[in-house]
Amino acid sequence: MSNVQFDSLKFRYPFRKHQEMILQSFKNEQLKSKGGPLHFHVVAPPGAGKTIVGLECVIRLQVPAVIICPNTAIQGQWIDKFDLFIPEDSNINKDDIIGSNPNSLKPINVFTYQVLSIPDNDTDSYRSVSENMWAESISESLGIAKEEALDRIHKMREKNLAEYNKELSKYTKKLRNSVFEGSGGDFLKILHPNTRELIKKLKEMGAKTVVFDECHHLKNYWAVVMREIIKEIDAKNIIGLTATPPSSDEGESYECYTALLGEIDFQLPTPAVVKDGMLSPYQDLVYFCIPTQEELKFIEETHERYKKLIEKFDKKDCDFYNWIEKRIVERKLVSGEKQAWTKFINSRPGFAVAGVKYLIKNGCKLPWDITVTEDMYNEMSVEDWCYLIEDYALHKLKVSDSEEDKVMYEDIKLALRSLGFILTEKGIRNHNSPVDRVLAYSRSKLLAVKDIIKEEMLSMGDKLRVAVITDFEISNALSLKKVNNVLDEESGGAVSVLKELVADPEIDKLNPIMVTAKNLLCDDDIAEKYVEIGNKWAKENSLDIKLEVQPGVEGLFCAIAGSGRDWNSKTAVLFTTYLLEEGVTKCLIGTRGLFSEGWDSIALNTLIDLSTATTFASVNQLRGRSIRKNEKEPRKLANNWDVVCIAPGLERGYNDLERLLKKHKQFYGICEDGRIQQGIDHVDAALSFGETKIMQEGIQSINARMLKKLRQREEVYNAWKIGEPFLNIEVGCCELRMSKPCKIKTAGLMKKEFGTLGRKLKLGVACGIGSIGAIMMAAAGMTFGPFGTLPVLAAGVLMGVKSVTDIRGFWKYGNDLFMGRPAIDTITDISKCLFYALKECGFISRDLYERKITVTERADGSLRVYLEASKEDSQTFAASLAEILAPIEDQRYAVQRYEEKMPEGTFERLNCMIGWGLNKSNPQLVCYHPLPSLFNHKEKALVFKKHWNRYVSPGDIVYLKGEEGKKIVENYGRVNFFGAKKQLSNIWM
Repeated sequence: MSNVQFDSLKFRYPFRKHQEMILQSFKNEQLKSKGGPLHFHVVAPPGAGKTIVGLECVIRLQVPAVIICPNTAIQGQWIDKFDLFIPEDSNINKDDIIGSNPNSLKPINVFTYQVLSIPDNDTDSYRSVSENMWAESISESLGIAKEEALDRIHKMREKNLAEYNKELSKYTKKLRNSVFEGSGGDFLKILHPNTRELIKKLKEMGAKTVVFDECHHLKNYWAVVMREIIKEIDAKNIIGLTATPPSSDEGESYECYTALLGEIDFQLPTPAVVKDGMLSPYQDLVYFCIPTQEELKFIEETHERYKKLIEKFDKKDCDFYNWIEKRIVERKLVSGEKQAWTKFINSRPGFAVAGVKYLIKNGCKLPWDITVTEDMYNEMSVEDWCYLIEDYALHKLKVSDSEEDKVMYEDIKLALRSLGFILTEKGIRNHNSPVDRVLAYSRSKLLAVKDIIKEEMLSMGDKLRVAVITDFEISNALSLKKVNNVLDEESGGAVSVLKELVADPEIDKLNPIMVTAKNLLCDDDIAEKYVEIGNKWAKENSLDIKLEVQPGVEGLFCAIAGSGRDWNSKTAVLFTTYLLEEGVTKCLIGTRGLFSEGWDSIALNTLIDLSTATTFASVNQLRGRSIRKNEKEPRKLANNWDVVCIAPGLERGYNDLERLLKKHKQFYGICEDGRIQQGIDHVDAALSFGETKIMQEGIQSINARMLKKLRQREEVYNAWKIGEPFLNIEVGCCELRMSKPCKIKTAGLMKKEFGTLGRKLKLGVACGIGSIGAIMMAAAGMTFGPFGTLPVLAAGVLMGVKSVTDIRGFWKYGNDLFMGRPAIDTITDISKCLFYALKECGFISRDLYERKITVTERADGSLRVYLEASKEDSQTFAASLAEILAPIEDQRYAVQRYEEKMPEGTFERLNCMIGWGLNKSNPQLVCYHPLPSLFNHKEKALVFKKHWNRYVSPGDIVYLKGEEGKKIVENYGRVNFFGAKKQLSNIWM
């Protein structure tokens, strides 16, 4: 294919803004490569048009290409989409350019991963390569020719087969490991001869571009095979497209993936595609429930041993306390020397933090060589207790010869096991917890699903299309014998959901259908209709399928039996989805395995996730199902629900909530104020700041807000501002929740406000004096007759009224502005100081302006502060603000903060305001704020002080490492002045 033919190919429609962004990034990579090897790794959500972008990249590179994808369905999509690049009036023949036939290569070839990685079933291939590896080893170690070594090996195979097999197995194992570890070698020889022939043809035709679609599949075997193919054909341009890249937590799989594709070059979050109008907007919602009485009783009983253990340990006068105090405070090494705190916490961070938390909780006065960080003031979690109990059990009790200690050790083992922990020689390990299983598959979740669906029915009417997703058809909860009497075999499974829904007269009107890999169950109301439409649909699509109704259960639902060459779970899902689109059923129930990657329903507008999946790939694929654009409903907004079961007040009663936090950690969603934020915060502000201990009242209030939000589809749709410009940048953000009131700034920083207060006071006093004078004059002039005194008296009365009005205005102005100064004003002042200090020192761009600072208040009263700038600058700003609001501890510099005295009583307040009106103030030193670590050098600390004095408070900086600084830390340290909880997050703009 000539370059002229490439040049004649052009996408027929304008690219969307997000596609233009990807293509601009691709162009930048091309320029950087200067005609050399090019790697381009793109992450974009399902529905973003990655196929179109991939084809455009291939055309721009103007060299033969091979596109590799995970299955034949996606393979067909690439070939179909290519039509959009052929001009309508052109005589270009598509079949001359792009194809999927390995025996007839085209300039652009589309194959599956399977076709290019089929192993040779003949074990001779493995044996031949393994013998070569063996021969090379002998040749190197004995110094003989490889041919001679091979001859020796072949003789051994003939004469001494047992010894031959023993030695060969070592190299066969090495060969197989080399495939998965990517150590290379000539392992391509183990591929099927047809695959090797195809690779050879690709090399001969000069395929220099390789596109990996859905490249998250490139782990282990596929990743290594593809990497070796790239080497073999000498490909120069590597393009990876995916919606769900693996995370670094996945170990070797992640390493194989990144070794092939490198770091991500362009990442596009889902909101960008929503704003661009290619996906429907959405809101993430959560519904909380409490275990049933029987389940709750079981969970409480499993906590009994643990609670008794903690009660025994959570006090000062016990052996456990003495042990922890000794380990944390003394920190003796085997040599007898005291280990430095920095080395100690770096070597055992979990234990160190937990130990300090425990000692603070029990009133221990810690020595100043221990650096106390903010998280050490938080409540102790069950994980914290595990760190301490593990150390006590293994290093104190287990090595003791005391019978009492041995009994305590066994008690600890039993208490931990009941909560899902095992105490081993290597420490405490998690194992399958019966509590976790009960919470995940609680019967109360079925009732929650009914509540949600009923509210959605009231809101959406006939437009409602809902899917309920579970882990299993029939739960494997009984794999744990301990929950035998609490969960039945259907708990948490799709079957239990169907039974619950069809038994409800209201929800039964939705005609629910359950589809799993094994069964298809249908509401009895539409069973016959289902079969009739199904057989007709199969005929229209030339499919060999025959459906028939089988008896159901209690007259509530029926089983649908299918037969024929084309009947399988895939066609069952396709047909049932068709029924959902047509409104024959308005509720699908199925398993995550069927209804995630590859499944689409444009009519779906409500997703209820009962699964326990938390990985980015699984959650992202599932969430993408409900946000496909529906041309029939142009203002579609999807509600994505999570159902969470918690047992309030119990240590392991929040496992399901922790799963929710993990699930939303990497995802963006819309907040109640229209901001698009990453993490659980976008679901509800009450769940932010690590709030994992929600009680019953909190559950009820959150559920009430969620049910209100589900009815606000129009308002949320408008809040997304579809079609408006966006920057596609992540902005670092600092969120604050203040538990203490803010006082007022000193008079020196509020000259304008204090001047206004003074003028109101003087005007009111003047009018009052004038009024009194006029009335006195009128009284004195009464002897001259009423006509001489009435004007003066009237003037006096009017001046009196004016005086009262002015005095009331003086009081209101002073009380509102000074006595009730909101926290948002204080934080705005500190933000301005920080902004100008960072800017002057060059820590952020000097081109930024103050108006780029945003400080907003959320529905729960918490504050969100961010700098609209690059990701790096905004994160610098957010992290530095969090540092300023931390207690002073081990920082280098701190700055004084003065505030006016805040009187309590009404008379005292009035007296104080009169003093301020007369320009008299008495500011007091209230605390010290640490300077962010960026200002650790004195000249930069002085810059910070200058702006602090301008915007926040008078005051000097103090060097905390000197003698004076140590006294200040002792008097003011370890105190959270604002009672501020802080967290860093990201906002997308």
